[in-house]
Amino acid sequence: MRSLLSLRALLAAATLVAACSSPTSSTGGYVADVKSDGVTADTNAADGKTLADGTDSEVIADGVSADAPDLSGFFDDDVQDTTTTTPDVPFNPDAACNAIAAAGKPSPVSLLFVLDYSWSMCMDPSAPLSQLNCATDPAKAKWSILVDAMKAAVPALPDNSFSGMVYYPDVVDSNTVCKVASAPHVPLAATGPVGSPQRAQLISSLPALLTDNSPVASTPTGDALQAMYAYYAATPESDLPGASRYVILITDGKPTCGSSAANSAANILAAVKGANAANPPVHTFVVGVPGSQGAAGTLSQAAKAGGTAPAKCSDTGPNYCHFDMTKYATPADLATHLADALAAIKGQAIGCDYKIPPNPKGGSTDYAYVNVRYTPGDGSAPQDLVYNPACTGPGWYFDDPVNPQHILICGDSCSVMMADANAKVDVLFGCPRQEK
Repeated sequence: MRSLLSLRALLAAATLVAACSSPTSSTGGYVADVKSDGVTADTNAADGKTLADGTDSEVIADGVSADAPDLSGFFDDDVQDTTTTTPDVPFNPDAACNAIAAAGKPSPVSLLFVLDYSWSMCMDPSAPLSQLNCATDPAKAKWSILVDAMKAAVPALPDNSFSGMVYYPDVVDSNTVCKVASAPHVPLAATGPVGSPQRAQLISSLPALLTDNSPVASTPTGDALQAMYAYYAATPESDLPGASRYVILITDGKPTCGSSAANSAANILAAVKGANAANPPVHTFVVGVPGSQGAAGTLSQAAKAGGTAPAKCSDTGPNYCHFDMTKYATPADLATHLADALAAIKGQAIGCDYKIPPNPKGGSTDYAYVNVRYTPGDGSAPQDLVYNPACTGPGWYFDDPVNPQHILICGDSCSVMMADANAKVDVLFGCPRQEK
């Protein structure tokens, strides 16, 4: 995978870059001996190296030609030896061909929290599923734990993000246990600095804990998701400029509003998949808290359909594709891991989503000639990531393969980058895309 020629091996102040059509040797490639005017010089049949036009190039012992044109500043970071490759990935000399690097910048994000407010959220997470009673201590109820997690997550949202919140069902009385809102209870808007009105509203608009005397509200997850995807679809780009769009679904069970076809597993998955394929796409994170054991397979499939699943996850467990909280049965464990899940979701959404920068060459971009390079913050060698739209391991993909606006980093690579506070991502233009 590593394929950029080393500057350290050049003589004097000369700088070198290989052209896409450069012939290669069995040891990693060489380039023609040219002067700054581009004319081939000093042909020497003795070295046995032949250019495409039939002439020879004078190649010095280390395989680097003399008199290379000065391309100082051509790349925005240190390039590396062609002989260094990532294990199990064949060396591709074309990946360095006339590439121009532009710094990748994390995209702003829009995060819409979709929270299950069904009656079972009043239960203690350690209570048996057959015990239909609210928690004796209200602070230990699943809804109370979720509210506390939101209170911790909201202050940590980036100032330049957009955020909103909806809970479902909407109004809980004996006639509306399956009703959902058509718009968020806190409409999507700029999050703003710490202490902003938007942050305060995200918390103050969360409803009170249900009690044993409350109507047993149902779980219209499918209706709620469809309503929020429609809301996103009606939201113009000018309202969320440059922002990637996400839904964060947190639920404790499978839908129970059978009167609506939207709540079948098949229709939920179709809605999530359709939103992920929309233009602009809406990606969906899924968190299943205790009580969702029976729906774990569907929730896992929903995370995959929503484009947020990590590599090597399974719909049959134990490594589900969604954030499975069902094994954290005590209130303290659930509180800790729910907070961790929200932090991980924020990190993945913010740290592994990059707006495609303008092509430094100007004009239109051929996206078959785009590559992505990750440079670790510890000064170790940069890594050129492969295009891997299925995310079957490390790599990256486009948000839209036809009209891409964002580069998304796959889960395996994202987890490495999120642990690197000084990580750097560059987008390389002009070379054939390195693919899985």
